[in-house]
Amino acid sequence: MSGANVSCIEQNAVVGMKNPKVFGFLPTASADQNVIALQAAVSGGGLIIVDTPGVYELNDTILLDSNTKLICTHGVVFKKVAPYCNVLLNRGALTKEYNENITIDGLEISVNGYEGKPTLVYGLRAQLGFFYIKNLSIKNFVCLDGKAYQFLIYIVTWEHLYIDKVRLAGDKDGIKLNNGHDAIISNLDLTTYDDGMSLCGTDYPSVVLEVGDVYNICYSNVTDHQYKNIFGRTCLIYTGAWADYAKDNEYRTGDFCLNNGKLYQCANEHGSVIKSSVAPVHSAGIVTGSDTISWRYIQNCDFYHTDVYNVTFDNCIFEKSGNLIAVWVESNGYHRTHYPGTEKLSNSRGISITNCKMKASGEQVLVCVTGKLKDVIIANCVLDNLEAVIRIDSYSSNEVLNVSITGCTFKNTINPLVAVHNGKKVVDWAMPFTHIGTPGYIALETPTGDCDPQRNTPIIVNCHLSGNSLCDATFGNTVSDGAKLRFVNMDLPFNSLENLTPEIGDLCRHVDGLFIYKATGWFNLSA
Repeated sequence: MSGANVSCIEQNAVVGMKNPKVFGFLPTASADQNVIALQAAVSGGGLIIVDTPGVYELNDTILLDSNTKLICTHGVVFKKVAPYCNVLLNRGALTKEYNENITIDGLEISVNGYEGKPTLVYGLRAQLGFFYIKNLSIKNFVCLDGKAYQFLIYIVTWEHLYIDKVRLAGDKDGIKLNNGHDAIISNLDLTTYDDGMSLCGTDYPSVVLEVGDVYNICYSNVTDHQYKNIFGRTCLIYTGAWADYAKDNEYRTGDFCLNNGKLYQCANEHGSVIKSSVAPVHSAGIVTGSDTISWRYIQNCDFYHTDVYNVTFDNCIFEKSGNLIAVWVESNGYHRTHYPGTEKLSNSRGISITNCKMKASGEQVLVCVTGKLKDVIIANCVLDNLEAVIRIDSYSSNEVLNVSITGCTFKNTINPLVAVHNGKKVVDWAMPFTHIGTPGYIALETPTGDCDPQRNTPIIVNCHLSGNSLCDATFGNTVSDGAKLRFVNMDLPFNSLENLTPEIGDLCRHVDGLFIYKATGWFNLSA
């Protein structure tokens, strides 16, 4: 059922249908009147159909109850005319009580330059905001004038999500999903700043509502366009970990700690680093102890990390320059995703990229890892002029990454197929990885301040390639400072096998023929 079918619904006189214009919701009405009228129409749920095209001015949030279907005919636009935050919000978000079975179909929102801080639910700074929601459908939704502060769609603590036929554009992230599972997201057209979509187990203090795993996401038929000249991300994957509170620990802005079954986040002003002496014990809000640490209560909690897993990208077109699938960590004055010593607790896994095309005019890295990724499958994709297919940064706590690349077509691949870096710190996250000693790297130093800790174990990447084809491509790899790269099976010709860490039986094609690794070293089977 979509906005285009409204006239058919009206002709069939659906029992229980509510038309907001009966309540005074009109394109000619004032914003005050429209808020009162639309709220009256949607309260209590039911089938609500806005069947008169036009621009409807709003100046406050509309709360949606369970079992609500809000359907708008083509040409219906909800236009903000005041600086407030959420245009639509589920009522249960106010009390952390689940709403179920909400559908929004055919709606267009005009931000009209107006944004506002989230006064109803801390951190939920989105045009469409949902918190504690099950069985949510957003279809045929359009918002093309997003500004720099609010996300366009932000959903936290959710189950069973369906987003289809959505167009988003603006100066902030498109779709943000935290702490939830089982989503089908399809047929999107995105032109947004930085993250077209983000899947976040944890987050910055200003936007954290609750934390938890994000999993079982199917993301298909999506075109992510270049936005201005940014070096951005198509999808941000963001995990985190913490430890029990301990006296005399140093805590920074954004750090989490667990105490007596309750999770807290340090909410001090960015850049704060404070030695602790007072344990948090409260169950709501922010409390500042005598040690000056301000702890914000997040939720009752019996776990120490969040993961993101089982995510599929299928039939997508990636036009944005940047790190397309970014498995990310942060360690800055605003947020630290992992408390020191917990870096290896969380991970991402089960990432699949199938039937996708790379079409950027600028640099692209298909999978960039600064966090921890266990495995990735890349199949039946057109990989054109990539900076790298896989790139692992020294920030990463990765120990072993298993990669399978099958049935792909490589074009114009003159840069490293896989770039693995161990023990180097990148000056700027937006700078391309190249070889050791070129601009973009500084020497490894003893960690001080915000420096990353030195690794104790090497990064190991195991790659399996089969059934791939090449067109105007040459292949290399970049391995630095003790990292290990192994190709169990490589069917594309490398220009050098010298920097690999093979095992007996590995097969790799070289420009001089097909080589097998034996106990005595590489042996050319074509000789």
